[in-house]
Amino acid sequence: MQLLLAVGGTLAALLVAAAVLARAALSVVVVAGPSMAPALRPGQRVLVLRRGWARLRPGRIVVVSPAALDLPADPAGRRPQRLLVKRLTALPGDPVPDPVRAAVGAPVVPRGRVVLLGDNPAYSTDSRLWGAVPAASIVGVVLDGVTLRS
Repeated sequence: MQLLLAVGGTLAALLVAAAVLARAALSVVVVAGPSMAPALRPGQRVLVLRRGWARLRPGRIVVVSPAALDLPADPAGRRPQRLLVKRLTALPGDPVPDPVRAAVGAPVVPRGRVVLLGDNPAYSTDSRLWGAVPAASIVGVVLDGVTLRS
């Protein structure tokens, strides 16, 4: 009986530790607009692995803090307030993709910066307007294949 209680206590402690770790490493973000369609749709909830836990790679969908970007206003004069969801297209030292070459003004992505693009260019404000953005603005990486119910 004591062994069973000890194992149960240890299991409970492990579950609490796992919950605390998951809370520190994961966030849920709701997609707000059509810029990432068809990969992500407005209203869809995605699970995000926070930056310290995730490896950045081109092609991954990332969540970005607009406050850390110091973004110019869009053509309508608005500045984003909520977290942004975009695709990481290029890392420091990578060639600058053609659609953003004029905005970046360099043949390779500068140190400490990344290139972000929306999957739906007609509805996306991204590095085509902003140029290369600070890598530190990335909050986390959307986990592939994990969609939460709305």
